[in-house]
Amino acid sequence: MRIFIAVILLVLTGESIAAEGPKTQGEQKVWEEQFDKQNIRHKTKTMIREESSALLIIPDAYDGKRNFTLAKTQPVVDFAIIQGLETEYLPWHLAKNAGGAWGGWGDVTKGPDGCYYFSISNHMSYGAESYVIKYDPVSKSHEIVLSAKDLCAWQPDDFGDGKIHGDIDFGPGGDTWMLTYFGPSPSEKEWDSIYRGSWLLKYNCFTGKAENLGIPLEGASWPYHNYDSANGLFFGVNHTGHNILIYDTKERKMIYGGAPPDNIRWYARCILIDRKNGDIYTSDSNTEDRQIIRYRRRNNEFTRMNARPPMNPNTGKNGDLRAHSSKKDTDGAYWCFDHHGTVFTFNPSLDKTEYKGENWGDKGSYTANLAMSPGGRYLYYVPGHLSIMPAGTPVVQYDTKTGKRKVLAFLFDYFMEKYGYAPVRCYGIELDEKGESIVFYANGGFADPDDKNPYAIKMRRPAVFQVHIPASERIE
Repeated sequence: MRIFIAVILLVLTGESIAAEGPKTQGEQKVWEEQFDKQNIRHKTKTMIREESSALLIIPDAYDGKRNFTLAKTQPVVDFAIIQGLETEYLPWHLAKNAGGAWGGWGDVTKGPDGCYYFSISNHMSYGAESYVIKYDPVSKSHEIVLSAKDLCAWQPDDFGDGKIHGDIDFGPGGDTWMLTYFGPSPSEKEWDSIYRGSWLLKYNCFTGKAENLGIPLEGASWPYHNYDSANGLFFGVNHTGHNILIYDTKERKMIYGGAPPDNIRWYARCILIDRKNGDIYTSDSNTEDRQIIRYRRRNNEFTRMNARPPMNPNTGKNGDLRAHSSKKDTDGAYWCFDHHGTVFTFNPSLDKTEYKGENWGDKGSYTANLAMSPGGRYLYYVPGHLSIMPAGTPVVQYDTKTGKRKVLAFLFDYFMEKYGYAPVRCYGIELDEKGESIVFYANGGFADPDDKNPYAIKMRRPAVFQVHIPASERIE
């Protein structure tokens, strides 16, 4: 009966859904009922396991250069649709810029309790919500551990922040610090009369205690932040790159808030922290060649360095520093991707970068985060802004010794065929300490498998994935 009603409603709504994707809450519900093949969207918080050689089939629609190899051993993939998101179907008209959409935009981090953490938010202003999700790899289950809406006491008529967009990094005692970020940006009127700025939050993964520390810098919202627990420093950059926040977490005081000096524009999607000496790096979006800049706490010193992200010889472009390893290799260099997917190393002590290649295809693909193996040989990532169908959502291993790329799994076709689920836009990723598995989320959704541009990208139903890497595929 449910399927019959869904089909009738799809017919009655005509071609509008087919042309633009489901917008109203009713259309979204009907859409999912039709394409969720195994009714997994409400099934369980526990991971479903997939193990199949079909995960290593190159998609028929793939039309790029096959300048990669395939893993010889089929992977084991655990996944689950994120449960408990409220309101499940978002009122599209209450958010601008593509409407309300559940998804994640920050990184995934493993906490000192052995669990993985990431944010899932609804990209709305009125009715805004941002959750912190905890995934336990032992119980194979996930749960919501923090609601920004509850913590900040946002009311339905308040302009709230529909994202937590930065990294949720923990100290050994279980503390993490976060900044919220607006989903759709406030209008000029809202900036002037309603919206004061974004909130600073604190959470402890051992106690579960969360604190709202208020709005630290009025008029600023924060798409990126990072916490250096070793040096007790929390760093955030606002949406324009023209303001930064530097906060001493031990003394609980701001030590810098406002514009960087010398017309520096901090790239609003990267905060690279050297966790040994506390130096912090990004690229300067105000310079044409994206000159790398360094921050040092002593005297709040900002320095433009000589190093730049290298030009990609295939495109003639260089981009801002985007993704990077969290540690240096044996040569003292971080492995990095620029905004376009160019692979390079950055050695701070030598003030030098070195071009290495591309992370996918012959030009590179925008990728928000990467993880480095324990021995430093491999980088792991899921290219983020690939066209959905042809690319196949590859899980990639990059060999820093050889420059070769290996696909551990193609996720898109397999999950679309079996579940009707399109796993796309994977922005956060974390590798376990032994290098045996990677955890990431997908901002996917249920979609028509015959559509060349599935509307999962417009109506997201996030899922958490854990890809287990065969021992034979990760010999350092």
